[in-house]
Amino acid sequence: MHRILVSWLLFGVLVSLYACSSAPAKKKSDVHSATLNAVDSALVEKVVADVAAKPKVEVDLESAHEFFFLAKNMELRGDRRQADFFWKQAYKADPTSRYLGFGVAERLVAAGEDSLALVEAQKASKLKGKRTASQYALLARLYVKTNEVDSCRKYFTLGLDSSRYQDMALLYDYSLFLEAIRDEKELVRIYDMLLPKVNYIPTLFQRQLSLLLDLGRDSAVVDLFGKAHEATGDKQMLLQKVRGLMAMKRYKEAIAIVDTLTSAKSEDEEMTIMVLSSMPGDSAYAFAMKKYYEDGVKTPAVLCFIGQYEYDVGNRDSAKVHLLESVGKLQGQPKYANRAYLGLVNIFASELNYPEAIKYAEKSDSVSNGDTRMLLASVYALADKYEKAYPLLDSLMKFWGTWTPLPGVVDSANLAQLQAEAQIKYLQILDIYSRALIGEALDLEKDARADSAKVARALNNRTKAQEMLEIFFAKDSTYTRVRLSMAMNLERLKRYDESFQHFETLLKQPGFSPHETASTLNYYGYSMIDLNRSPAEVEKGYKLVLEALALEKDGDGKDAYLDSKAWGLYRLGRYDEAYQAMQLIDSKKMSRDDVFWEHMGAIQAALGLKKEAKKSYKTLLKLNPKHPAALEYLGKKK
Repeated sequence: MHRILVSWLLFGVLVSLYACSSAPAKKKSDVHSATLNAVDSALVEKVVADVAAKPKVEVDLESAHEFFFLAKNMELRGDRRQADFFWKQAYKADPTSRYLGFGVAERLVAAGEDSLALVEAQKASKLKGKRTASQYALLARLYVKTNEVDSCRKYFTLGLDSSRYQDMALLYDYSLFLEAIRDEKELVRIYDMLLPKVNYIPTLFQRQLSLLLDLGRDSAVVDLFGKAHEATGDKQMLLQKVRGLMAMKRYKEAIAIVDTLTSAKSEDEEMTIMVLSSMPGDSAYAFAMKKYYEDGVKTPAVLCFIGQYEYDVGNRDSAKVHLLESVGKLQGQPKYANRAYLGLVNIFASELNYPEAIKYAEKSDSVSNGDTRMLLASVYALADKYEKAYPLLDSLMKFWGTWTPLPGVVDSANLAQLQAEAQIKYLQILDIYSRALIGEALDLEKDARADSAKVARALNNRTKAQEMLEIFFAKDSTYTRVRLSMAMNLERLKRYDESFQHFETLLKQPGFSPHETASTLNYYGYSMIDLNRSPAEVEKGYKLVLEALALEKDGDGKDAYLDSKAWGLYRLGRYDEAYQAMQLIDSKKMSRDDVFWEHMGAIQAALGLKKEAKKSYKTLLKLNPKHPAALEYLGKKK
């Protein structure tokens, strides 16, 4: 078009010049009108210069078309070599064709001639014609091989914009380029577009996940799992999304998702249990009941949670039913099975059904890799199975007392924390072991028919328990219950002053419940009354017992506290009041308590009620045939 226009202009100019040289002279006014002005002259000079500067391009469209069709024909026949030849001939016939230029470049790439392909593609990119995504993609891929980063990015961007980011191959090639230059932010954006097109294939999904985690984009991670679930229906993806929401404390969103679940798949079960931890107790219970009985998430783990909650609120009968029902179906789920076992241990222990408590404590130990072995030892001790409890406790005490991390396994940052945890374990064992020893000592001391060996064993137990309590106390003196154990054990070891010092400290420390405070006041007060070292000490003990009664007028300890009160009045010589206090006690509850009958007989004897006193002492002898006070009063040999 430009060539024809220039020829036409030159022809016009030459005709005008020729006419001027051969025509007769004209008037001045006529000459002015036919002469070129300065602007026209400048234009003519520019056109002439442009024509001289540009090489003349020969275009043979007819040949170009013929060679192009020949090339296509050869491609259909599978003769690539001939096809490539005709492509080059077509481009040679029409070197102005952008389409043919890129076609030749593509075939050079296929032939492994990347350098020549880049030259041809660069030339073709300057030609007029339709610009396509594939052309930009070819340039981008060729620049990748020459490591020209800016050019790569430019042409990838142009290609993707041109294809409206629908060219999956180009997206993937761009992602490889971004991986190479480590442009993680842009790579995340491209993966986000690429993943739906490949149905979230695992390799690409994991790469995107790693990128997001490295960049600290937690919300984007959650969204990624959500999109993957929507695309694939994979419940594992939804489970991971809920986990992410819980980790970010986006509880309402997590609960809303779980509220839609209606199957008993393992993922539905886990998600349901997971969100329950974020809900208040009553709400969690109602939610679990709804999921189990209405929404179809009818799984043993959800039922186990229901049972656990019922146990926590004191509904033990229902809890036992649900836990027993769930535990038989939790095979292969040790985490949830162990929760059911532990709940049943507590229920049966509270019912004093120790065989069943031991049964489930042993099951718990078998699935918890030894984590609940201390509990098993405690249950053995409660059931008076000391021959089983002590070996376990010896083993645990040795392990945690000498625990050290394996070399190279723990870094210095975690070492202090692990050592602190190990010490807590060791202190727990000392506590459990000392209570087991004291429990056995109490059993031996209550045995009226105990021989000297048993008496010695009881004393040895208390001495050993005291050593353990002192080790505990030296490491951590903040536990009031341990101090209370020390105070009571020292009293039984007849180390009264040390015992009373601990009691004094306990009464000044906060943290006791009213029931615990009342029990402590009564024990301390009764100890001083029974020891009877001085009237002042007895008076102090009596007042402490009155405080205990004031705190627990109608509690379980009421009858024991009335007995202590009566004994205090007896020591103070107030026998009538003492007898009145004894008559307030429910004698049916105390019928097997030798201390009660000892006090009743002594008070009756002090009041001259010989018949009644004789009857009480006879009852006492039935409970404790060797009781010295009863033997003395009844005139029997000791």
